Amino acid sequence: MKIILLPLQGVKVGNQFIEFGTPKKELINMLGRPSSDSENQLFYDDLEIRIDLDDSEKIEFIEFLNGPFPEKTEVEIYGVNPFQVTSHSFIQLLSEKNNGQVDDTEEPYCYSFLESSVGIFRDSCEVDVEEMISEMKEEGTYSEHEDWILEDKEKAKYFWTIGIGSKNYYK
Repeated sequence: MKIILLPLQGVKVGNQFIEFGTPKKELINMLGRPSSDSENQLFYDDLEIRIDLDDSEKIEFIEFLNGPFPEKTEVEIYGVNPFQVTSHSFIQLLSEKNNGQVDDTEEPYCYSFLESSVGIFRDSCEVDVEEMISEMKEEGTYSEHEDWILEDKEKAKYFWTIGIGSKNYYK
């Protein structure tokens, strides 16, 4: 399923447009019952997304959780797949489109683009994995874990989640 992120507006899922401010009941009519939910969050496993609701039970944030290698969806923002653009290039693109302040206090793991209400996250970066490889080689344990380490090394080139929120979500 192709999903297009439209910052400050919402997302296009197939032929449906899900707009920020849409009430929970209307969302469920459009997408069906969520795979799971909590008080103000709805999870749609088939779409690999989490939708957060405000206190009025209206959509305020949508996050794509299964990057950088989603299994069921193809995600697009500003004409690119965020999970196929290396982290440095993606930060550049989002900074240009944001045209304003970026919260990078948790760099290189997390960035919030305050004007466009876009947030990106990853659990590790390439430097982290390189350090882990060096340590494992020193300890003599690298070869037994090489497969998953190389997978982590590839994964670390990209961000793992991307979320978009309503206006001023990160302010």
